[in-house]
Amino acid sequence: MSDVAVLAIVSVVVTGIGAPGIMALAGRLESRRSHRLAIGRECRDVLDFAAEQLARSQRTTACCISLWSRGIMDNDDEARDYLRCRNEANEAARTAYGRLCVRFGPASAVARHFDEAIESMQRLTDVLRGYRAGDTYDAWVTQASAESAELTAANEKFLSVANKAMSTRRLGQGT
Repeated sequence: MSDVAVLAIVSVVVTGIGAPGIMALAGRLESRRSHRLAIGRECRDVLDFAAEQLARSQRTTACCISLWSRGIMDNDDEARDYLRCRNEANEAARTAYGRLCVRFGPASAVARHFDEAIESMQRLTDVLRGYRAGDTYDAWVTQASAESAELTAANEKFLSVANKAMSTRRLGQGT
């Protein structure tokens, strides 16, 4: 067989069989990559939402404490607004916990540390109920400060674990 015939046969095989196979493989690889990126974005969004709710809760709780320490109680519009915002943030944080469990698993470090932050947030809320019920400022201020410090530490642990989880995902996916 001549070189021209061999070249013609090779060219038909490559363009007729090889090119579509290469295109299919490239499409499959791009689809996998897009899927990994979408999951990574969703994980980041869930972590961002969770961190936002913890920060919002902590910030509005601090505002409530500031108002209460000056004698401005729940019958004041400003105090009621801050309480409403804090309660909404606490509920949103519980929702975020469910989303974290779905995306990372309930036994994951991210979910566990977030759950610890929520529990700390609840303990602080319980301490503050005493003051709102009529306890003196001196009776709860020390305990509220201790619980607030625990909440801050729990938030920092969660953020550290969340950053580590996202770094691991990025490195593990090669993106």
